[in-house]
Amino acid sequence: MKVGILTFPNSTSYGAALQMYALYHTVKKLGHDAEIINYHNPYMKAGKHMTKAYAKRSLRDRVRFRARAVLHRRLEKNFRDFEKQNTKLFPARPITHKAQLSLADTRYDAIICGSDQVWNPRITDSDLSYFLDFCSENTKRIAYAPSFGVDSLDDAFASSVAGELHRFAALSVRERAGQILAEEMTGRSVPIVADPSMLLDAGEWSGQEQEHPMGRGKYILYYTVRTSPSLFSYCRVLSEKTGLKIVVIGGNPLKKMRNRDPRVQYAVDVSPAEWLYLIHHAQYVVTNSFHGTAFSIIYRKNFYVEFSSDTNSRLTHITEMLGLQDRVVKNGMCDDGSPCDYSMAEDKLPALCAESMRYLENALREEVSHG
Repeated sequence: MKVGILTFPNSTSYGAALQMYALYHTVKKLGHDAEIINYHNPYMKAGKHMTKAYAKRSLRDRVRFRARAVLHRRLEKNFRDFEKQNTKLFPARPITHKAQLSLADTRYDAIICGSDQVWNPRITDSDLSYFLDFCSENTKRIAYAPSFGVDSLDDAFASSVAGELHRFAALSVRERAGQILAEEMTGRSVPIVADPSMLLDAGEWSGQEQEHPMGRGKYILYYTVRTSPSLFSYCRVLSEKTGLKIVVIGGNPLKKMRNRDPRVQYAVDVSPAEWLYLIHHAQYVVTNSFHGTAFSIIYRKNFYVEFSSDTNSRLTHITEMLGLQDRVVKNGMCDDGSPCDYSMAEDKLPALCAESMRYLENALREEVSHG
């Protein structure tokens, strides 16, 4: 079967790039001809999804946004190289208008939307393309682990979404909050499946790593998707307690140059392969990122996670399901230094991944019933 995957290519998000890699290669392992649909959502391409107040930004803020793009050209190149080397994109030139998605509809037997927050209206500006509204009845619609990223939808958008969800041959989500929304809108039983990154084991991910010089020696890895002074303060306390240096993924060349703290090092513009390496070789991971947490679990790292507003539902679900609630930093406090207890995860995670693989395998069969 020829399968298109609609997700977030052309991103500089480690989670977006690595879940895309994982879903693409899982579909191929199941014996199908897979491609990533090279669709660039215009709202995201303009960077408007990065802040709710984008339209109200001052000229100074907009200049800073453009300056960031210039400062991080190497990061952009690292991500594009990773995409080109590890996935097959169609078409070569990005699709930037919804009307062009008809090309994808006629090219594939089935299209999978997911994973990541492809159903989050705040990120996509309520783009129904990610609900496969462009597909004809001849193309099988499959949802694999998409996330709404929110607990509720406004009435108008929910009505539009409900109409599209009813057309899916196979429907799944990534967390409990999304399951409730999807089941309320469709009246169908909607399973929760594993994030695609978890369908590959630590050995498979290790094969994709690229060594980073800051990964030598022992260190605490600090990686966040939202700035958190309280979490960084917690990381410093952990550093003082353990005597380990802190390696921060992020920042920019200027911040790295101005840093005067010998305990802190900035790993700027790391590639997805280097990101994997730095997580794998850390003594501790401190994060507020879903995928920072997910890969900590895959590699069985000692990690600490703080919930941020954009990742609460996903992080709540994964930590509760795997019995890892004690790794949550609340108000800058946690039981620091204790080893991570993966006993429940060792039991539940393989079962979840096996169920998720069965779901995907069944979804990609020639016939899938609705309901």
